[in-house]
Amino acid sequence: MSRLLKIARREYLAYVRTVGFWLSIIALPLVIGVSATAPLMMMKTAKPERLAIIDLTGQNLGPAVAKAIVEDQSRASARALRAAALSAAGPKAQEAVGKAQAKGGEAAGREALAAFNPTAAARFKPPRAKAIVLPASPQAQAAATPREAGLVARRDVADKRLDSVLILSGRDDAVVMDLWSRNLGAPVLENDLRQAVSGLMRERALARAGVSAQVLKAADGLKPAFNSLSPKAASGEKVSLRDRLPAIVGFAAGMLLWSMVLTGASILLNSVIEEKSSKILEVLLSSASVPEIMGGKILGVAGLTLTVLGIWAMAGWLALINFAPGLAGDLAAVLLGKGLVFYFGAYLVGGYLMYAALFAGIGAFCESQRDAQTLLGPIMMVMTIPVVFMSQAIRSPDAPILSALSWFPPFTPFLMPARIASDPPLVQVVGTTVLMAATVAAIIAFSTRAFHVGALATGKVNLKTLIGLILRKQAG
Repeated sequence: MSRLLKIARREYLAYVRTVGFWLSIIALPLVIGVSATAPLMMMKTAKPERLAIIDLTGQNLGPAVAKAIVEDQSRASARALRAAALSAAGPKAQEAVGKAQAKGGEAAGREALAAFNPTAAARFKPPRAKAIVLPASPQAQAAATPREAGLVARRDVADKRLDSVLILSGRDDAVVMDLWSRNLGAPVLENDLRQAVSGLMRERALARAGVSAQVLKAADGLKPAFNSLSPKAASGEKVSLRDRLPAIVGFAAGMLLWSMVLTGASILLNSVIEEKSSKILEVLLSSASVPEIMGGKILGVAGLTLTVLGIWAMAGWLALINFAPGLAGDLAAVLLGKGLVFYFGAYLVGGYLMYAALFAGIGAFCESQRDAQTLLGPIMMVMTIPVVFMSQAIRSPDAPILSALSWFPPFTPFLMPARIASDPPLVQVVGTTVLMAATVAAIIAFSTRAFHVGALATGKVNLKTLIGLILRKQAG
């Protein structure tokens, strides 16, 4: 054990002392954070589209479209405020803000949020408006045909006086929309304007059929009171965000293991290849046993990976506490309330040991990265399969194919955490865990033998030769 811990400490410090290790800790979350917030950042920093509407329908459709755009922006702001209430103070705050908005608008909604979390209410900023409707130029207003209006719109857009110009022509059920925009690929307002005009055409068609504006408004306001219920919910009836969190956390745990295997096991593989090529591995074999060397390397890289994850988890937890305390409380209750942290931890440890031992054994046969890629190809293909099914486990955790694949040990540590939302039967939890543990023990024994053989082997070794050498060693 003393030699094992010394090897683990050496393996750990060899990477922790490097500048690249700390840069990687900062770089990856930074890249993920920027990728996740890029759409929101673009929305906040993008200038509103300068839009002009030229109405040639003679039915006062242009002002109605402008009004619909303003109303849509108000609804977007209301949705953002409810989302802020959910993340900051939980479902009850979201419901209270929604009711306050229905009675008194955005100001009442802010007051309702302030009652639950004053900091979140003060910090909230409504999303930036997509468009500002400006009056059309006198030449555009004087146009009599869509062609004349199009010539003016083209000039205004080309001269950058406006970002978009909408020309409305036709009548009743045959309205034509011509949108001139500076954006050649996908005009920003295309879908919004299409929906606004479609809604207005529908309203006016019903009005011509004799449906009054009051009846139409009342009909549009009809929405069912929908309740999502489940006997597995904490309340026994209504499903809350806390009830849905295990599925999300389970999927995250599966993806966490997958990333740990890719990063940690690759570090382990590179370490073994480097030490073999520099003859350090032979020196280690003369002073320590194979189990001590393998165990020390696996433990050292595991400590390295856990250090990275611990720093990321702490940073994420501090961010949740500051910006979404309601979600942080629900997450803590989910992980600690039913002991799910131990459930996820068991599969995380088992899965990591399984693949780390396999990578270490294979690495002992490799003289270079090219050799490693040849031998690891089949393993990487196997690892892509559970990733495909994990996303489906959130929606259909009880699917027969997922239950069957969960019994296959290489997939077990990925799929079982993702299926936690369905509360798998105890026989599946115990059975897959025992089978996974037995597989881990078998792979460690196999990899230990492979490590001993591979560390002393020279020349290129393919998969067939690798298996042959290990079997001969076992027979000997």
